[in-house]
Amino acid sequence: MENRVNNENAELIGRPIIEGIIEAHSNSDYDKLVELVSGMKDNFSQEEFNGAASAVKALGRILSIEYLAYFSKEKEDLLLWRVKYELGEDDVFWHLYLSANENEIRAVGLLFDL
Repeated sequence: MENRVNNENAELIGRPIIEGIIEAHSNSDYDKLVELVSGMKDNFSQEEFNGAASAVKALGRILSIEYLAYFSKEKEDLLLWRVKYELGEDDVFWHLYLSANENEIRAVGLLFDL
């Protein structure tokens, strides 16, 4: 059976991935991020990651991670998450892009708005 993200299973599939990605940023663990997101090493340098991780760490501890929405796109699926941080004035929206093939579902992109 082919793996596929859909509206019914998106949160279940995406939650452990987004939690790992957010944890990688909180712990400044570039190797973990590269492990979780396909192609990240080629598109996001260690230095760029360090800047992003510093910005996330400055927000303090995570208070909540809320799944908001699933959007099906032609080549990947987009899952939107709202993360509340202890010191953040505003919520941070994390965009997680997933791609499925017959063997697995992988994170293929990431974006967050501070």
